[in-house]
Amino acid sequence: MVAGYRAALAIPGVARVVAAVLVCYLLAGMVNLSLLTSATHATASYAIAGAVVAAYAAAVAVSAPIWGRVVDRRGPLWTLAAASTAQATAFIGYITVLVVDAPAPSLIATAAVAGSCTPPASAIAKRIFAKYDDPGSRRALFAISGLFSELVFVVGPLIVGGIVAIAHPTLAVAVTAAVSLAGVWWLRGAPAVRELAAAQAGDPSAEPRRRTGLDAAQLHVLAVVTLGAVAIGALQVSVVAHAAHLGLNPGLFVAGLACGGVLASFTYGARSLPGSLPTQLAVALGLYGVLIVAFGTGPGIVISVVLVLLAGAVTGPADAIEALLIADHTPGHAQSAAFAALTTANWLGFAAGSALAGTAIDRAPLWAATTIAGAAALVAALSLVMRRGPEHSG
Repeated sequence: MVAGYRAALAIPGVARVVAAVLVCYLLAGMVNLSLLTSATHATASYAIAGAVVAAYAAAVAVSAPIWGRVVDRRGPLWTLAAASTAQATAFIGYITVLVVDAPAPSLIATAAVAGSCTPPASAIAKRIFAKYDDPGSRRALFAISGLFSELVFVVGPLIVGGIVAIAHPTLAVAVTAAVSLAGVWWLRGAPAVRELAAAQAGDPSAEPRRRTGLDAAQLHVLAVVTLGAVAIGALQVSVVAHAAHLGLNPGLFVAGLACGGVLASFTYGARSLPGSLPTQLAVALGLYGVLIVAFGTGPGIVISVVLVLLAGAVTGPADAIEALLIADHTPGHAQSAAFAALTTANWLGFAAGSALAGTAIDRAPLWAATTIAGAAALVAALSLVMRRGPEHSG
């Protein structure tokens, strides 16, 4: 199973990009918990801490496609340098606000600025992966990206938790900022990124006036991604509520989802699945919807764990498939903005699903929240079945 990965990583310059982007991805796995714990420690208010995290997340969602467009216009080297410098400055500002015990709005504002300056490392890495013609190598590289996006939410909280356990929560924010800065500059120095910058500089099609916006096919993929993220966000809240009902640590179910996703992402990168990419994604989302609805019946511990493992597994390859679809629909000079739009779709969908499920659970049984999640996934799957997509196999 590792042969496909070995071949992909043997492409000159790719291993450096993969290693650097893993460090960049750690930001996503660390930042929410570091902001939450530092703000809670400083204000003794979960409401304020929640607002800090929400401000950061909303800023990431809004700014991601903007930074992607900047990459397409100014190139990856300038964009990574500008974004990482701005974000590091914003994190310093946030830490300063913590140290001087400034009012809560200052915490929220500086967190939002840090989120709005999140470097588009993922979009740049995906653009590099998309340029390789061999389908097996492209699939393996996008699967690695999806695997990392799952893995960092296991590793990141452990790092932050360890720091908080032995030191002040503010240090967790500083380490998070340092990790992001190091990863971005490591990626920026990769030969593959510099080659991309040189190629873009010599490509007249990269001029801003040639870019007219997202087309119908791209918008459909982004709508599917958003609905899928609604389902994921709603399930995350549902598993926490169900764990409390069973008297269990919710980490058991959350870890089950992540582990299922990691294993499936790895398998997808090593094996070619039958059917076109839209078909593969439709099957994954359809199965996910069914599993969520089954989880909503409130089964016992063993069946619940099995269901969340399977749910994580069927959606594990979704990140890779979605990125491959965007690559198929987007010319090279405009891919950074399109890939960055995936970030926005995921963040917005996850936030909406979490909010809807939380409201439903407060007012109704568990099945109400999982019905929302299952319906979102099934609608996304149905839209893929009804709309003819590109016939590229996975």
